Amino acid sequence: MKPITIFEDPWPEKKEEIPLESAAIAHVDLVEIFLKLVLLFSQDEDEEFDMQALAWSEWRYIAYIRFLDVYGVSPHDCPPPWDVAIIWYCHLLSPYHFHRHLWDNRHITYGLNHHHFPVSKMLDLYKSGKWTHKKTKKMWDRWNRKLPRTLVPKTPFVLWDSPPQEEKRRSSIFTSLLPSKKSTDRKREQPERIVNCYSTWCQISGKTQWDIEDYTDFRAGVRSESCLRYNDHKLRGGQCELMPWPTLHDLKDVLGRQVAFWKAALRARDSDPEFLSKENLDKARGDYERFIKLPGKPPKMKGAGAKVRVDMDALPARGVVEPRPRNREFVPLTLAIDLLWHTHRLYPANYWVWSFATAGRLIDYEHTSSAVGARLILEETRRAWKSRNGVQHPIKYAMDEPGMEAYIPDAAVVPPGHPARAKAMWVLGGMNPVRKRKRYSKGYYMVFDGVFVPFDGGGGGGDGGGGGGGDGGGCGGDGGGGGGGGGGE
Repeated sequence: MKPITIFEDPWPEKKEEIPLESAAIAHVDLVEIFLKLVLLFSQDEDEEFDMQALAWSEWRYIAYIRFLDVYGVSPHDCPPPWDVAIIWYCHLLSPYHFHRHLWDNRHITYGLNHHHFPVSKMLDLYKSGKWTHKKTKKMWDRWNRKLPRTLVPKTPFVLWDSPPQEEKRRSSIFTSLLPSKKSTDRKREQPERIVNCYSTWCQISGKTQWDIEDYTDFRAGVRSESCLRYNDHKLRGGQCELMPWPTLHDLKDVLGRQVAFWKAALRARDSDPEFLSKENLDKARGDYERFIKLPGKPPKMKGAGAKVRVDMDALPARGVVEPRPRNREFVPLTLAIDLLWHTHRLYPANYWVWSFATAGRLIDYEHTSSAVGARLILEETRRAWKSRNGVQHPIKYAMDEPGMEAYIPDAAVVPPGHPARAKAMWVLGGMNPVRKRKRYSKGYYMVFDGVFVPFDGGGGGGDGGGGGGGDGGGCGGDGGGGGGGGGGE
């Protein structure tokens, strides 16, 4: 099996090739931090996720994606705040829906290449004790001071001021000196949370500012409201930017399943030193590739001679009914396979290209209905594995081992139709990826080997340069002008 690599920094023409196995090890370190932080989405350790906290961080995530577009930067340049990172992690697990979120909401200047999760940057922030990326915070604060204020989200960059162990240490020092506080007191101390629907693109009809209670009701489906662009979304089959998930309950379900996955991965790491060993992950990489092929088909090719490559743009001919696999869903056979699959999807451009090259299509995921349903699909997957590969399925770290009962794995599926809104070169590289939207920059950005997209920063004004599309509805002089491409500095 060929090595699988990923990158975090999208700008160099010769991008760093990080082995997927190394990224998986770092991924486990990251989710260990997430598990400490996820408690901050609830009032105490015994309660479920607080819906208002989820709504607030989901809104901040939407604003962060807009922020990247406005300034023409990548998450490697400007890593997200920690609550946003957790929400974004959940969204990246579906490359299909994440791509649609960008494209349907006019975040098309930059592509999936420019939206890889900065795992190493987040780990560095945590391990160094810095916690928050100061340059990003400064840019965010400057953006939020822009006038008119109706064009910015007006939300702070930092939601959680320090790592969880620091909070614990402080509380242990001062607990004996301070009077105890009820949960209602803690609630009262929280800063006011106002959702400022500032964009000229997606906003709720009626008013631009919503208190967190009403906005949560809207996102939870309790309050019936619609986007000003509802008719346009319906006509084009587009996804509203305010709804990365249909409702908050869907986000809550995704996050709950990921928490179970994080716990399973950490339990495997802590109980068996071999789980994250190079030998085990090398073997799991081959199993991962065979797993992704189960719902796939041989990839279509285009070009000739040395220029032949996988065709990621081909659509089925009109009237042709393609045969489907006998069972549409397949669950990872082992936790090691699942870890590599989770890790790979944090780098959507790498995953997109590899999925088409390996399975002839984009492999996405769907929730399995229940633990019983997951077990049934697991048995079907084992039979399909034996039929296709002629060998017994892998057994070590199997999904039905004792201790795995709390984790219900998702299933690999093929999304309906073609997943892309445009040709792969633009989906991955963007329409005009000028780094930092610098004016007067011009050239070609290498999307992947042998494929380039042109970029032209033009000469327009703005806070960071040039021309088109930023902020989902066009920010003009606010850093989102005509836009260009990515040669890098």
